[in-house]
Amino acid sequence: MTGAEELRALTRKLLDAYPPATTDRTDFLRARFDAGLAWVHYPAGLGGLDAPRALQAVVDAELAAAGAPDNDPRKIGIGLGMAAPTVLAHGSDEVKRRFLRPLWVGEEVWCQLFSEP
Repeated sequence: MTGAEELRALTRKLLDAYPPATTDRTDFLRARFDAGLAWVHYPAGLGGLDAPRALQAVVDAELAAAGAPDNDPRKIGIGLGMAAPTVLAHGSDEVKRRFLRPLWVGEEVWCQLFSEP
């Protein structure tokens, strides 16, 4: 199981390899996903580390303190909050690999459409 100190160390390793001040925003977000620091409670290889969800705050605080970019969840909230959990729960391994990373990074923006006027 991944603990807070291990997550801090992994976050520092990410920041050392991809300094926020000199790394392209999208490249940083891709690297963050690949390091398992996107949503730590997701499975390893899919943006997470199989860690308790509460530990995401540890990663987020370290990244914010370093001035790292985020994925602008206000703009991609439907994808993060609705589509990603659905893909994770019901998608095949191929579907998960195809959609989760670009969805989290913001390379693809998902929305919810309604047919009601």
